Amino acid sequence: MLPARAQPDSGRDVGSIAILKLVVAEASFIAALMFYVGLIYTSRYYRNFNLSPSSLGFGFSEYVVESLQLLSRPVLVAVVALLLLTSAPHFIRRLPLTSRLRQSASAVWGAVALQYWLVVAAGLVLFLLWPQIEPDWAAPATVAAGLLMGQSRAALRGRGQGLLERAVPLFAALAFLLLAVTLLAAELGDREAKQAARHVVRWPGVVLFSTERLSLTGPSGLKAEDLGPGTHLRYRYTGLRLLIARSGHYYVVPVGWNATTDSVYIFRENDTTRIELTPGVRWS
Repeated sequence: MLPARAQPDSGRDVGSIAILKLVVAEASFIAALMFYVGLIYTSRYYRNFNLSPSSLGFGFSEYVVESLQLLSRPVLVAVVALLLLTSAPHFIRRLPLTSRLRQSASAVWGAVALQYWLVVAAGLVLFLLWPQIEPDWAAPATVAAGLLMGQSRAALRGRGQGLLERAVPLFAALAFLLLAVTLLAAELGDREAKQAARHVVRWPGVVLFSTERLSLTGPSGLKAEDLGPGTHLRYRYTGLRLLIARSGHYYVVPVGWNATTDSVYIFRENDTTRIELTPGVRWS
């Protein structure tokens, strides 16, 4: 009797293990995608300051966190629209509609899905106009949406397809989606960096003390003060702003800094240098 009772439990264990493997696989894929997106975003962001994430010592978890910068309102709206578009039949069946209205909605979706090739063609046209269009990720996203629509049941009209026939367009759609995400991450990195560079005065302030006079040059906001020969940290520099602090290194720019012409100063606090941080300017 014991083996007979153990058999159902064994089946449940196998099912639980399968679900656990699926969850782990999906979580690993999402983590890898977030790492990739975060890497693209941070690379394009710090490129505007002549820096690279590798020189700053970014790690896996930091890239994953930086990928969350993409969760802006336009991006979320586009993702929801794409999900609704590609899962329209299932969504229609879930709506609280009468059977007649549900049939009408399904018929409308079927007519739209049959024109998926027009969506793909529109995406290809956007590719041809790529240098003139914004955002540039719209072209691959449009092609991906058309390819996914073409694999819907309404577009196939119930026709069966082999594994290869379905795998090729699905793989192409995923490739175009990855390209769209890559372009989006790069665009947001550039945009955020340029916006930050226009408001350097809002960054945390830096007061630098040094035992030796430093050859710092920059806009008129950068000021040097000699505190007198009896002071150990004799020279004080103000009018500086903190770009980022990493592993004891402070990446500093002067107020009025210009990304195309001015330098980024790198300091490390030691016996001859002290760094104090102050709040940046807050605008209401």
